[in-house]
Amino acid sequence: YVVCFHWFLSLYPLDFTGLNNFYSVLVIALAWFGLSFLQALFGGLVFVVWLAVSRSKFTEKFKFTRLISLTLIYSFYEFTQTLGWWGVPWGRLALGQVDLLIPIQTASLFGSYFITALIVLTNSLLAYAFINRSNIAKRKIYAISATIVFTANLLFGLTLYAINYNSTKDNEKIKVGVIQANYDSTEKWTVSAYEILEKHLDLTKKAADEGAKLIVWPETALPYSISKTSASAIEIADVAKEHGITVLVGAMAYEGSEDYNSLFCFLPDGTVCETIYKKRHLVPFGEYVPMRTFIEAIVPFMSEISMLEEDMTAGKDSKIFDTDLAKIGSLICFDSIYENLSRDTVKDGAEIIVLSTNDSWFSDSAAIYMHNNQARLRAVEFRRDIARAANTGVSAFISSEGEVLSKTLPLAEAYLCDEISLSSTRTLYSIIGNTFVYLCGIFVFIPFTYDLFLAISKKK
Repeated sequence: YVVCFHWFLSLYPLDFTGLNNFYSVLVIALAWFGLSFLQALFGGLVFVVWLAVSRSKFTEKFKFTRLISLTLIYSFYEFTQTLGWWGVPWGRLALGQVDLLIPIQTASLFGSYFITALIVLTNSLLAYAFINRSNIAKRKIYAISATIVFTANLLFGLTLYAINYNSTKDNEKIKVGVIQANYDSTEKWTVSAYEILEKHLDLTKKAADEGAKLIVWPETALPYSISKTSASAIEIADVAKEHGITVLVGAMAYEGSEDYNSLFCFLPDGTVCETIYKKRHLVPFGEYVPMRTFIEAIVPFMSEISMLEEDMTAGKDSKIFDTDLAKIGSLICFDSIYENLSRDTVKDGAEIIVLSTNDSWFSDSAAIYMHNNQARLRAVEFRRDIARAANTGVSAFISSEGEVLSKTLPLAEAYLCDEISLSSTRTLYSIIGNTFVYLCGIFVFIPFTYDLFLAISKKK
């Protein structure tokens, strides 16, 4: 995980938070190694649990379970990475496979955890083939079994890819534009708000001139709160009406005493949609400080990382934008790495998904591509085309097969237009959710329950 999260180095220096170089190094080191430790701690327990399962009476009686137990335990462990504020599922095994489109298509059946299970199972079989290399018969059985698992997934993936491609090629399409004005997080607080607004509007007009009917701005493209009657909102609404376009704008929404990281929808008639999407999974230490009282008392400088003085509030609902173009589902930044949020969006009727994000913190490091790959998995799992707008890149269009149709270069001012398909179909995964991984979790307890039952029976 230290390797996986190496991009924390790209955050240096943290001068925009008011921290000096010493504290910047300290904070980055704590974040990098702390998060890696938390992930590795639970990851390491996988093998402790596996060893305990392997030595159980249950496994002695049902010997085949020793072979598959690591697969099931590891798959359930990956699911636990989505739980709690510290849960950042950035190192899922399936993420390493997104450029191999055919093998990942079965994620539409049981989710990315199923891809993880196939990887672990195939490698477990190969490991047993190696361990039993002196026993030719067993070695062949394990090697052939690994080949069957791999080949079967390949054939299923090819079939699913073909079915989805053929079923969606005649779907209604809309031309969408994504805006990348190339303002990083520090510039947003030093450049004038008017300049930022005008740059986004200028790129929006260019995208509209190329025929885009829906135009998506990045997360907090406007780094301040807007309302329907604010000067910025009126100017955006005028552009939307003049060009007959729908514009989704990333900005802050202030309601009562609470701040939300939001998406506003400006309609072609010059009005603002009543629906406002509010980011559902906030970034710890970026948008809020978890366990604030404890952190401020023990490591006070960690509470100063955020550029915001107050904690933001998380949204609760998917908030579909029901427009004349399509039913538009929204995600903001880290929302895209938690599959349950995308599932709720699709369940609530989204025909396409727009993803507004701010990856400028990562500069042009590997993290921006890692983050984009998360969206590619979501596209496959739920068979929705995704339009991704990022402040400094990469912005991209992703097909429902997980293919990147087009993308921008990072750290460049750009706009991108492409056609994406509307879909109202539901994948098996969108219906059953994480049933597969829950079954994996249940298995973890079966050997221990079995052994406990035997122990109680013997005492009686």
